[in-house]
Amino acid sequence: MSMILTLNTRQLLSATAAVMALLFLTACDKKTPPKAPAPPSAVTVAQPISQDVRSFEIFDGNVAAYLSVDLEARVPGYLTKIAFQDGAPVKKDQLLFVIEQDQYAQQVNLTKAVFEEAKIEITRQKALLKDNATSQSAVDKAMSQYLQAEANLTLAQINYGYTEVRAPFDGLMGRHLIDVGNYLGASPQGVKLATIQKIDPIYVYFSINERDLLKYQKRFVNENDRKSQVNKLPVHVQLQGEEGFPHTGTLDFAANLLSTSTGSLQLRAELPNNKLSLIPGLYATVRVEYGEPRRAVLIPNSSVQTDQQGDYVFVMDEGKKVSRRNIKRGQRFPPLVEVTSGLTANESVVINGFINVRDGLVVKPERSTLAPLPAR
Repeated sequence: MSMILTLNTRQLLSATAAVMALLFLTACDKKTPPKAPAPPSAVTVAQPISQDVRSFEIFDGNVAAYLSVDLEARVPGYLTKIAFQDGAPVKKDQLLFVIEQDQYAQQVNLTKAVFEEAKIEITRQKALLKDNATSQSAVDKAMSQYLQAEANLTLAQINYGYTEVRAPFDGLMGRHLIDVGNYLGASPQGVKLATIQKIDPIYVYFSINERDLLKYQKRFVNENDRKSQVNKLPVHVQLQGEEGFPHTGTLDFAANLLSTSTGSLQLRAELPNNKLSLIPGLYATVRVEYGEPRRAVLIPNSSVQTDQQGDYVFVMDEGKKVSRRNIKRGQRFPPLVEVTSGLTANESVVINGFINVRDGLVVKPERSTLAPLPAR
């Protein structure tokens, strides 16, 4: 009995295997249906911008006062008055400090009395000389005393004027360095009382290195052409945290010699500062434009790709097919870049979605418009 069951089981397994093989062969005979074509890649395209631009360079700079003067006491005495607030703006000739005036006022009165006496005496001696009642030597002596008295009076008046320290120009005061009641001793250098700075207009100092200087000289070979840029070349300044270059001035100084210690040439720009937003000591980014304006083709710098062959972009034709276009980049105007060759302003450039694009591929474009550079 067990032998019969074993035979039946083997027959059943063989039949099952035959059925499965038949099903497999039948499935293999069926043809696999073709896959649906992939949809075109979605991209964003735009025409380049055609705009007038000027070449420029970027430098690191520092803001400095237009004028800076240390106010000093020129006569000894006790400081009796401070007539300004620390850090406040002041006007030209505004009273700032007063040094005790009594002794200097009395010195003026004394020398004035001596001067008046000498004046009377010289007048009397001249009248006597006409009547032959005096000698020429007496007249000469009286004239000498008169001139000495006049000089002493003038000197006394000058010293009295030094008891008042006034602003030499419109500016911004620093803090006072001497308090009221302190004695200001005699010193050949004077006693420093405070510092006043003129910051409208204001200076920004920066330096150009040797490499950039030589590149600039290739464009302006003639010495007269280089010097003519002073007081004409536009300079734009940006402080930390600012957008763009909102402060505009002109180049007003260029050193004649290259520094051997730094290998750079010092330059300076003068800028209006009526809002006092530029403060001496601040770090500044300086943009200097040079050369004549030129018509440029501009595209987003992010749309340019680079490989071993160089820089390139994808350009779409009227049939929505893209092709690789080798280009050369010129001046960067973030976020745009100038294309000096390989592209015209009336072509359609892929500016987004080019990661999934290859040469000869048909795409699904969405058109966009690029924003031009802000006018200056």
